[in-house]
Amino acid sequence: MAAAVQLYLTYQSGDIVVNDVMILNDLIITPLLKARDALGIALAAPKTDLNRDASIQRFEFTFELAWKTMRRILKYKGIEINNPRDTIREVAKEGLIQDPKIWFVFLENRNLTSHVYNEDVAEKIYHSLPEFKAALDAFIDKILTL
Repeated sequence: MAAAVQLYLTYQSGDIVVNDVMILNDLIITPLLKARDALGIALAAPKTDLNRDASIQRFEFTFELAWKTMRRILKYKGIEINNPRDTIREVAKEGLIQDPKIWFVFLENRNLTSHVYNEDVAEKIYHSLPEFKAALDAFIDKILTL
């Protein structure tokens, strides 16, 4: 496996300066890293109904960025898959995640997020978020070595 290559790009447009993290020579993962950090901030905050709902919303878009990053990595390797379940299965085969079964649970939770008006569902998803964050951290650590 090639040594880790991270490229930090800085460009300025007007008053906006953006720093991007790139892997595999052309895959920018900055949005995923920022979403992961935002989720971590939400999870560190005291639990209220508002923070629970905000954490679930952050989980929703972080999960989307994660599986789509997985898909982009597979595409870079010449593997075309367009749905999250098969993508998760394939990245597990590639060794980028350890346990696809837990990612399938996260996918199910993501699919349930439209039902956060149900208190039981909202609580179930909220309580699974630290485990998602840990799995996401492991995935990010792994792809930073690509």
